[in-house]
Amino acid sequence: MVLSSKDFVSPAELVATTAAFFGGQIELDPASSKHANTIVQAEKYFTWEDNGLKQSWKANNIYLYPPRDILLKHEQPKPTKLFQVNHQFKKSSQRVWLELAYDKWLRDEFNEGILFITSVEVALIVTQKIQFDFPMCVLKDKPQLFVDNEKLDKVKNTKVIGFVYYLPSKNNIENSIKNFYEFYSTLGRVYT
Repeated sequence: MVLSSKDFVSPAELVATTAAFFGGQIELDPASSKHANTIVQAEKYFTWEDNGLKQSWKANNIYLYPPRDILLKHEQPKPTKLFQVNHQFKKSSQRVWLELAYDKWLRDEFNEGILFITSVEVALIVTQKIQFDFPMCVLKDKPQLFVDNEKLDKVKNTKVIGFVYYLPSKNNIENSIKNFYEFYSTLGRVYT
């Protein structure tokens, strides 16, 4: 499981855009920490001790920046579909969280969600394998990440690229995607 002292915290500009996009409040951050929530300011959040992979995500909206580690098979959630095969290999934590977020969105545990991914493999390859075809913003600048510690030190010389995915509200998908484009096109290139 995630070692909170080794993980990063979301860029403040992205969080501010997300809060504005959600009408001023992020309801749930399922993969967070006490320090990270000083930036995200979600109404509710799960720390690595709470293990958001095993929690209910009942909320109107979620913001998710998954941990960057690798999860062994026993650390991954069990498949929820009756005949789904649980592949027996280590997976990127960002992949596991993305797949779980998609599953929870399909099951209406939350209405809409913003997922921030920094793994190129997950953003470009895995999303194709699992047919994760949702609006995406590729950030124009390298995201300014913070170290998950009390000081929230800035990460220097980061080489990551930021990908923001949107799981839209099913109530009005066309309008939701239009709003996503309007909000996030200020941060990068949006693909719908």
